[in-house]
Amino acid sequence: TDSGHQHPRVKTGSALAKAGLRKIVLKRLMSSLKRTPTLPPGTKPLDNQVAGHQTADGKIGCLVHEDGTVLKPVQVPPKGQTEVEFYQEVFGEQASTDKVLLQLRELVPKFHGIVHAPKEPDVRFMKLENLLQDMRQPCVLDIKMGRKTYDPFASKEKIAMETAKFPPAKNLGYQISGMLTYSPKTGKFQKFDKYFCKKLNEETIVFEGFGKFFAIDGVLQKEVIKAVIERLEQILEWFHKQRTFNFFASSLLVVFDGDISPSPSSHPNSSLSSSGLDGGNITHNCCNGETDSIIENDFSDLVSSDSVDDKTTNPPDSPHPKVQTSSSSHWKSKI
Repeated sequence: TDSGHQHPRVKTGSALAKAGLRKIVLKRLMSSLKRTPTLPPGTKPLDNQVAGHQTADGKIGCLVHEDGTVLKPVQVPPKGQTEVEFYQEVFGEQASTDKVLLQLRELVPKFHGIVHAPKEPDVRFMKLENLLQDMRQPCVLDIKMGRKTYDPFASKEKIAMETAKFPPAKNLGYQISGMLTYSPKTGKFQKFDKYFCKKLNEETIVFEGFGKFFAIDGVLQKEVIKAVIERLEQILEWFHKQRTFNFFASSLLVVFDGDISPSPSSHPNSSLSSSGLDGGNITHNCCNGETDSIIENDFSDLVSSDSVDDKTTNPPDSPHPKVQTSSSSHWKSKI
């Protein structure tokens, strides 16, 4: 009967549809792979990256080089070129006589020049210090500074789009872009992506954001927090003094070693680093010597944030922080 032939025909049609879908997916995958620029020799994707453009879907994110440095892709103009020029100015010969730039060198990762992708001269990378190199189990926190994440020349559409990404930033003066934590009990990492971070608000960002990051297996690392606050105060002091740059949507990268087991080579100041100035959103100040105070105010808010509950204490072997700063959008500063 006709009904007896309908069932197998449906099965056949379903199988063909699935085969067609697989073919489309495979074709798109192969297409994206073809568009992916060839990685420079001796590099691989940076596994610990928590925010910014990452290596996927035909795009290249931050890379780690076998010599211990990090390669950060230069973004499209004008942002990418602005960031390159920022690093070149901070680490150029003329900076050796500029007190402001010399101090800034201590707040950003060291710059080792520009690297080109093989066979693709238009694909460039900034070669930067790897802030995670000496850490066994790095915990990473990416914080974007500022109530405004757009420059003064942004269009109305750009302003609306940026404001809608995280409305609480208008009052907080900062936002969390991503986190990576480590549990010695389980031996596993946990990544909190931008979708998790966008759900945070003024009431939850301290305990659900900073609380998760600065706690190792439920124990709050107070020494780490104190070191980070001290470093933030140093950065804030630099902002108060400098009148050279304007920063927009710049970021802080806070890193500490989540492996709290004692090590013969460990030093009280060897396991925490933090970084924070995004060179991709920086311009020279053109306001008659008066720098924009927005970032300074936002820094003050961040430094003075109520951050911890005093009920928890550190175990004897809790990590002690070292702090530095860096400038960039993906690989942000080392505090």
